[in-house]
Amino acid sequence: MEKPVSESFLQLASRRRSIRSFKSNKVDRETLDRILEVCDMAPSSGGLQTFEVYQIINEKTKRELVAAAHDQEFIAEAPLLLVFCANASRSSFKYGKRSDLFSVQDATIAAAYAQLTVYALGLTAVWVGAFDEKKVSEILGLPKEHRPVAMLPIGYPNEKPSDKITRGPKDLLHVVK
Repeated sequence: MEKPVSESFLQLASRRRSIRSFKSNKVDRETLDRILEVCDMAPSSGGLQTFEVYQIINEKTKRELVAAAHDQEFIAEAPLLLVFCANASRSSFKYGKRSDLFSVQDATIAAAYAQLTVYALGLTAVWVGAFDEKKVSEILGLPKEHRPVAMLPIGYPNEKPSDKITRGPKDLLHVVK
């Protein structure tokens, strides 16, 4: 008997780990398309999808991004690299100054959806947020309104992750009376 979707999702979320070692196997176009389909369904402020996704395929560019990300070598080793950017210009007409915050949230949500989709498809990823934003923008030649928020190196896992240690659900919740 097939398990309910909610239980499958909870199992997927509990198995997710950040893997920084990838096999050399390429990620096919169909897999990339499925990841992007889910990103396209991610919630966004006002439904305006104030984010952009860049696929990095040039090896030289990947090496430059490694340097911009404090020498995190696994970025260049991943067969697929996506960079998620906020684009506040897509909602500034509606939200004004709050568009900056909302677009970062939208890009973050899309990246999180992508990361979970990667795991659902049998691949792995690691979230990279430690990078020099200005250098990444220059390396990728981003328009000024595209702000890099997260890099997602993606591939097939080449290591077994250790058990995850967390704070626990009870420590996360603060009740305000």
